[in-house]
Amino acid sequence: MKNSLYMLWFEGICPDRLQKVPSLVHLCKYGVDLRLTPFPLLEAGQCYYQLLTGTGAGKFGRFDAVYPELYRACPSTELPEGAVGRLLPDILHTYKLATLSLHADNVRMLDALQDQALDFALLRVRAADLSDDELDMYVERCLELVAPSGHLLVLTDVWSPAPHAFVNLNDFLAEIGLLEVGKPRTTESIAWPETLAYSLGNGQLWINLRGREKQGTVNAGQEYQDVCSALIREICDNWLDPRTQKPVVEKVLRKDEIFIGDYLFKAPDLIVIYKPGYAASARAQALDFDGASVLAQSEPEEQTACEPYARLIGSGPALVSSFAAEARLVDILPSALYMLDQAIPRRIDGSIISSMFTLAYLQQTAVRYIDDEANMLSDEEEGLIVDRLRDLGYLG
Repeated sequence: MKNSLYMLWFEGICPDRLQKVPSLVHLCKYGVDLRLTPFPLLEAGQCYYQLLTGTGAGKFGRFDAVYPELYRACPSTELPEGAVGRLLPDILHTYKLATLSLHADNVRMLDALQDQALDFALLRVRAADLSDDELDMYVERCLELVAPSGHLLVLTDVWSPAPHAFVNLNDFLAEIGLLEVGKPRTTESIAWPETLAYSLGNGQLWINLRGREKQGTVNAGQEYQDVCSALIREICDNWLDPRTQKPVVEKVLRKDEIFIGDYLFKAPDLIVIYKPGYAASARAQALDFDGASVLAQSEPEEQTACEPYARLIGSGPALVSSFAAEARLVDILPSALYMLDQAIPRRIDGSIISSMFTLAYLQQTAVRYIDDEANMLSDEEEGLIVDRLRDLGYLG
């Protein structure tokens, strides 16, 4: 085989843990080290699909862990329609490459790969309870399995530090009179015919739009735009942490400012991006109330807040040495396809991280594109893909 790639995905750990794993310290010195940023909204499942499709949520259709239906927060458990056949392992399957996806519950499970001539392996490891030595064992075993012409990429989930305050946008909307609710505040006591907007998930803000919502109050067109503008001003300027009198929100974006694609109609009207150190409370995510819009957990100065990020450490003959940079989560899929000398779907949002490849590889390997790899799937293959994703835990 010309090239091969093992992708070892450590789930549930802080990216900084990787610098405590001896074999990864060595890989950092002689390979690449990338800090990866996601598109909003920040949520584990959404980030999985960003990485494995190379696209934003507007193209695969899953925006958060929950979505609204009849004024309730419903869990997003189904495979997004726009992701069928478009995850990295399935793209490679359509290219007739030997691929394997495995949830490796212990390092001994990797022994089964010893005699397999794989072009690509995606190995997911629940790593939250593993020691640094146990993580090292996984890395060392993968290094043994990778062919001389092969590559190893070690990934983490997108991670952010524990918040110093939880926030509830529904409580703030109630405080400023844009969400009418009785006392005590509960989902059941919301007066929907008098409510302009509501929130759920990790920063979804929905206008109570007439014709879309069962008891909508805001007309489409200019009135909708005016309400969006007013909400953006109120949330950014007047939602303050009472401890510091500083805003809790970094910015509020309209959906067409951040998402593109066939599933834009499923996106929340506005996306609220909180400042580092703040996160939506469990009740806020469930379209409920806490009784206060800011719930302190610790003093702000005790935290060193940082933007959410994932980390990738990799090595192989196509990659440069001692290279550190920042990239986007969606850039991993096209870079992995290029590493395997495969065509890149034109529909993706990510770009090849050219600077991580050696000059020789860039000169020898042409970039090739394909219009839509999903059209290559038969109905039977789509069914097999859905079953495989369910087995791997992507689907509920």
